Amino acid sequence: MNKLPLLSTTSTLSRIRGFSIILLFCLKDGCLRTRDICEKLDKYPQYVNRYLYNLQNYGLVEKVEDFWILTEEGADFIEYLEDVDKRFNIIRKKYERNKKEIRKKKERKNIKKEDLLCAETSFKACRRKTRQIQIEPFLRNCNLDDLEKAVVEVLIEHYNRTGSKFIMVKDQYELAEKLNANPSDLPNALKNLRQDGIIYIFKDKTFNCWKIGLKKQFLEALKSN
Repeated sequence: MNKLPLLSTTSTLSRIRGFSIILLFCLKDGCLRTRDICEKLDKYPQYVNRYLYNLQNYGLVEKVEDFWILTEEGADFIEYLEDVDKRFNIIRKKYERNKKEIRKKKERKNIKKEDLLCAETSFKACRRKTRQIQIEPFLRNCNLDDLEKAVVEVLIEHYNRTGSKFIMVKDQYELAEKLNANPSDLPNALKNLRQDGIIYIFKDKTFNCWKIGLKKQFLEALKSN
């Protein structure tokens, strides 16, 4: 069995998971620029760069001019993961499943022009039915930090567009991607918004995801203003 790569601590190893591992496997076959990675994984540059620089801090990747490459320690870590994965075949399946989802997502984007016109018509009809809430006055006068404001803006934009008071996300990483934010900063922001009576959060066991929505009292207050 391959030996464990010499990262600083066991706790550091435990942080390398999820999208970080997908990035390492993406770089396994050669060096790539950020925009190449974004195209392959269908992610925004800000989101990808945040993970790349974290991996650079861990010593698993390095940047050479415009290209990202695995370090020797990064290559050892991938080899270690693959060796462990021979028993369970989880990591490779997750990576391949991610590629299939991206391919399907790109295929769905190639819809016909008449479908776009139909969607635009439905969108306009939905906006006519839903009273548009102006969030700017509230944001100017509130004492929320930037990330807390971003969460409220996303929820209000979704409400104005669909009439739904809530969104559903698999985890904090999916929400962080919507906000172009650091996933580790989200729990505290969500806690503060919940304590302030602005949002509610609960786990939907039926769909195995988190439901994050605007409280009715907060929406009514915005409408009255």
